[in-house]
Amino acid sequence: MIKKDFMKKINFLNHKFMRRKLDANKLNFKMTTELKLLNEFIGQERALQAISFGLETKNQGFNLYAMGPPGIGKRSLIKIILKEKSKKKNVPFDWCYIHNFEDPEKPIALQLPPGLGVLLKEDMQILINNLSTSILSVFESDEYRNRLKNILEDFNNRKNEVKDNTHTDFKIIQLYKKRHINEKKLQLRMTANVVKPIIKKLKDKYEKYKQVIKFLRAIERDIIINVGDFIKYDESTNIISFLIENTHLIKYQVNVLVDHSKKKQGAPIIIEENPSYSNLVCRVEYSSQLGTTSTNFTLIKPGSLHLANGGYLIIEARKLKKEKIAWEALKRALYTKKITIEPIEHTSDTFNPISVNPMPIPLNVKVVLLGTRRTYYSLSEHDPDFNELFKVTVDFDEHITRSKKNINLYARLIGTIAHKENLKPLNAEAVAEIIDYSSRLAHDNQKLSAHIRSIYDLVIESNYFANKATRKIIQVKDVKGAIKAQTYRLDRVRELYYEEIERHFVHINTHGKTIGQINCLSVLKIGRFSFGNPLRVTATARLGKTKMVDIQREIDMAGPIHSKAGLTIINFLGNRYGKNNLFSLHASISFEQVYGAVEGDSASVGEVCALLSVLAEMPINQCLAVTGSLDQYGNVQTVGAVNEKIEGFFDICLLRGLNGKQGVIIPAININNLMLKEEVVKAAKANQFFIYPIKTIDDAIQLLMINDQNNKIKDFNEKIEKKLLSFSKKCS
Repeated sequence: MIKKDFMKKINFLNHKFMRRKLDANKLNFKMTTELKLLNEFIGQERALQAISFGLETKNQGFNLYAMGPPGIGKRSLIKIILKEKSKKKNVPFDWCYIHNFEDPEKPIALQLPPGLGVLLKEDMQILINNLSTSILSVFESDEYRNRLKNILEDFNNRKNEVKDNTHTDFKIIQLYKKRHINEKKLQLRMTANVVKPIIKKLKDKYEKYKQVIKFLRAIERDIIINVGDFIKYDESTNIISFLIENTHLIKYQVNVLVDHSKKKQGAPIIIEENPSYSNLVCRVEYSSQLGTTSTNFTLIKPGSLHLANGGYLIIEARKLKKEKIAWEALKRALYTKKITIEPIEHTSDTFNPISVNPMPIPLNVKVVLLGTRRTYYSLSEHDPDFNELFKVTVDFDEHITRSKKNINLYARLIGTIAHKENLKPLNAEAVAEIIDYSSRLAHDNQKLSAHIRSIYDLVIESNYFANKATRKIIQVKDVKGAIKAQTYRLDRVRELYYEEIERHFVHINTHGKTIGQINCLSVLKIGRFSFGNPLRVTATARLGKTKMVDIQREIDMAGPIHSKAGLTIINFLGNRYGKNNLFSLHASISFEQVYGAVEGDSASVGEVCALLSVLAEMPINQCLAVTGSLDQYGNVQTVGAVNEKIEGFFDICLLRGLNGKQGVIIPAININNLMLKEEVVKAAKANQFFIYPIKTIDDAIQLLMINDQNNKIKDFNEKIEKKLLSFSKKCS
């Protein structure tokens, strides 16, 4: 693994370990068309167990929160599992709202077997349509006219009899009242004779459903009692007409809120993309007449809670969190197990007040929230209801072990993507390249990325390059072309920054030696793109009160982790050089030409080396750059984004010309993170660029400042101790 550099005591890394490469011959296929489509999931055992537990647990509060970064496949996995689970469940009930004849402002919720809601609605519409014919037949019949004629004749006869009576006016009024009562009784009897048989047919049809029977009885009674509201009598023409547009007829309609008539099996799976109150709980529409607005039970529209009732509801947590009223309403519904439409006067998505207060509908739903870890921790910390209602955490792994089994599954995943999207097939070499790229995304050559969306996009873009080249299959060159194109679309800022370094507007040395100056490595992230950002760190030291000044920290340009690293450096110096003597040292460290916030501790090894260079008066080799976090005992710890950091310094050296001495010093523990681009590996293979893994600060000192074997670390440290002792004596 390690070769020995005869010019250095520290060994440099063999190029074979800078990028793990999958041998396509070990994939046991030539084309992805030979592979079975993937119907299982790669890794995610923890998430799968949590999903199974959450879906099978019926107790209150065991709803699910699936957390992980976007693009990891949370939604796809959840949907597939729910689809299988839902097949084993019964189709839920239909739900309707009907008029409440006893309290019109409180519509009645009606539960019916799947498909019966629509059937009842159609039957009631037929009833309403038949009323015109039936009721008109009553009032146009000879029987009705004859009986009405008898009532009128009786009235006229009695009126003539009382004309000469002293109490004529009073008696005539009484006669009119009696006439009206008789006419009303006649209407009721005649209407009942035609309406009751019609209603009886419906009663017989729905005899199993008590609520429907009760509703039909109320309708029968209401029609008979209020039959006069449906007809209009024109005395001038003696014509009777039926008022088909009469608002009174609305009472007999059925508002089918949830209809499962077309669903043959299984429970519903609803994905609410816009969880506003009206979309999640309900929407009540309004009609406007003569400048006033009104509503009724037929204008109640279902929310996704109604549609998912008896099944599953999927919501993006980030979107729901923004809709405070909807979030509170969802929590109430889950606590009470009821969907309650409350008279909310003003919400973010309704203007008019709700003037109906419908009967709550029992709720039986399993809710799955999809979100990031950050949203999960925020809700968990600030909303106690969240922990009570979403007790099942589905934590998706971002990385998958790069095992033989998972490599084979990954190959099938790539083939499945190509098949699903109707793309060209991939050969084994192209698949191997994508799998290696997955390890690059994972920042770990022992892992594969679980960010399926990135792999999905890469396969699609590789197909584009294969099409451009009129190839029948996707080859390695197409995959590499897609990766290069992805980078090119995003790296304008990187190019501009590197150009400034090349033109010396930003001062970074890649040749020679300098006291108190070192090349450190950081990374810049702009949107979805990150790149290596070489920085020049300088240090000064002089006689003075014991103090180390971190210029970035002093001017509030440093984050807490960077500030912690500064304190660690002070304690390291004290532990190594100040156990027996008090410091009389004033030192300062600065990140030069950095105009934004500085965060992280990956430059602490470089900062210490710059400061020790000043104290020892020994120059630092500018051909090398360093990254590494230091502890108080001088051990070098792991850093992040090591690939981008190495490549950033390599690119600068390449622009200026490789001299065979340049390289990067990294923590030895970071070797497993290396998935460097091929240009770096080729340069290392040709002994034009080197990577030096180190374990302690002494390794870094030896590489950067000690040039011959006679100049030992011990001598270097003694030199610094003498310098510090001389400072101390001068101040005493």
